[in-house]
Amino acid sequence: MTDALFHLGPDEFDLWIEGRLPADRTSHLETCPSCSAEAQQTRELIQRLASLPMVSPSASMADRVMRQVIVSQAGGHLSAEELDLWTTGRLAGGREEHLRACAECRAVADAERVLVRQLEALPRLTPSAGFAERVLDGVPLPVTSLASAWRSWRRQVASNPIGVGIAASVAVILGGAVAASAAWAAGNQDIILGVGSWLRTSGELWAWQQLAVAQSFLDQQAWYGSLRTAVTPGRVATAGTLIIGLYAGGVLALRRLLALPESQVARTSP
Repeated sequence: MTDALFHLGPDEFDLWIEGRLPADRTSHLETCPSCSAEAQQTRELIQRLASLPMVSPSASMADRVMRQVIVSQAGGHLSAEELDLWTTGRLAGGREEHLRACAECRAVADAERVLVRQLEALPRLTPSAGFAERVLDGVPLPVTSLASAWRSWRRQVASNPIGVGIAASVAVILGGAVAASAAWAAGNQDIILGVGSWLRTSGELWAWQQLAVAQSFLDQQAWYGSLRTAVTPGRVATAGTLIIGLYAGGVLALRRLLALPESQVARTSP
């Protein structure tokens, strides 16, 4: 085994500069003249690099670099975007010359042209009737209107045979119930009229009873007698006339205020 296997490597010199070299390797560095000399050279190089002035690129450096990149790209093979332009007849003249002179670009362009022609030769498909409705039926849309609610309900019911059977059964039951009710009502007009007369009579009797109870309650109140004395037909008529007059005056004043800006604009316009 040679001593070269024990010498420090570049990574270990970096650890030594940072003060993170293990103790056993530090001992080797202190006892090995070769590693000590190389470590000293590495330290001097780092110190010289650290003493160099900081240089900031100029504002136009990026533009100059990008111009060089564009020029180098322009002299190379055609890109995918340029091939698309060539198939549509919009490729620049300089790149057309490169295409005619470059066998590799001609091969790629010919393959591109064949692919485009094959795609153009494919038959155009027209969606069948009801395609949009079927697609929308498969999309879970939020219910925001009666139409969307009906569409959602119809999709859920129509897609489930059990749901279709339940809906049909409910429709038959409701239709039978309505038809039976109409037939019974047509054959029992006297019963319906009698029930209606009884309900009307009972309702009128209950209303008069409630009015009598309310009247007796008011008669028992001390303030009710004073109110009946104060509220006479003449006073009610006077108060009603005053309220109507105030209301009419307010309406006229409001109309005058609303019409005032229009008259001012009319006078100032040429």
